[in-house]
Formats: sequence, structure tokens, C-alpha cells
Amino acid sequence: MQIIFEQIDLVKIALQEIEKTKKELGGKLEEAIRLINFLNSKNMHQLEQRNIEDRNGTILEIKKVLTKRTLMQNLEKKCQNMQEDIDEFMEKFGILQSKGLPSPLDINDKLMRQDDYVNKLHQYTNNQASSSAPKALPTGIVLYDSLENLFYVEHELKHVFLVQPNFVKYTEADEIFRKLTRTRIPRDDWWTDMIDIL
Repeated sequence: MQIIFEQIDLVKIALQEIEKTKKELGGKLEEAIRLINFLNSKNMHQLEQRNIEDRNGTILEIKKVLTKRTLMQNLEKKCQNMQEDIDEFMEKFGILQSKGLPSPLDINDKLMRQDDYVNKLHQYTNNQASSSAPKALPTGIVLYDSLENLFYVEHELKHVFLVQPNFVKYTEADEIFRKLTRTRIPRDDWWTDMIDIL
């Protein structure tokens, strides 16, 4: 269950970073392609007249915009894949909650830490067991009837995890997220100066 909780957190912060990146890139994608084509079409003398001494270095700086867009798109795809896994899990988990399993959300509607949720589950099972304990000598059927819901929940919980969470999706998404946050596109003033040479 911990990996699902971590995926939910990662998807949430990744989507915020994606939105931030979209705003940061703005119209720079089209401009980047135009700038690269322009720089590749000029000879060294023409570039020196425009105060560009290092064509390759300038193109590499401009390509950071394209790199950041690619990372953003890859992260978006990874988030969609993880969200499908999360939705599938939450659907199964919702059925268990309708049977009485406690919610994994705290009083502020935030996802609990796994340790806290495990403690909550222990309290739930202890309460269920003590409130439904038979008054007579427990025999197999009496005990089963008393604890039927607990048996059902335990059985279904095991089936929720028949297909283990995909750690590769999570780690790949985390790696792309980190690369995206580390990739810096050129400063706005530098970018404006470059657009002026077109």
C-alpha cells in the first residue's frame, strides 16, 4: 500500500510541476525552433555580426527549452499511467471501505502515512473483534458468524494486492521529475536578446 500512497503524492507534485513548466515555456517552443534554424542557416561571419561567437553553445542553450518540453511530456505520460493504477486500486479499496474498512485520509482529508494507517487498521480490527465476540463458548460457526466481516475484509485486502504495484513506473517518473526540476531554460533577458536577432 505504501507504493500507492507514494504514487499519489508523486502524481500530485508532478502535475503541479508540469503546470509550472507549461507556464515557464509559454511560446518559447516555437521561438526555439526558429532560433535554431536561423543559427544553422548563417555562416560564422554573419553570426559574429550579431555578436554570436559560439554557435554550438548558443544552440545548446536554446535546446534546453526543447529538452524541458520533452521531459514534461514524458512525465505527463508517466503520471497518466500511474493515475490509472491508482484509480484501479482506489476502486477496489472503495469497495472495502463500503464494507467498513477505515479511510486512509486524516481529518484534513490528506493521505495518512502508512504507519498511521496500519495503526488505524489494527484499532479497527481490535474493535470489530471485541464488539462482535460471541457471548457463548466460541465454536467454529459462531466465531465465523461473529467475525465474518473481518474475514471478508482480510480476504479482499489480499486480492487487492494480487498484482503488485509497479515500482519501475514510480522510479522512472521520479527520475524524470527530478530531471525536469533541474533543467533550467535560458533567462528571459537572454531569450529576448536572442529573439531580437531574428
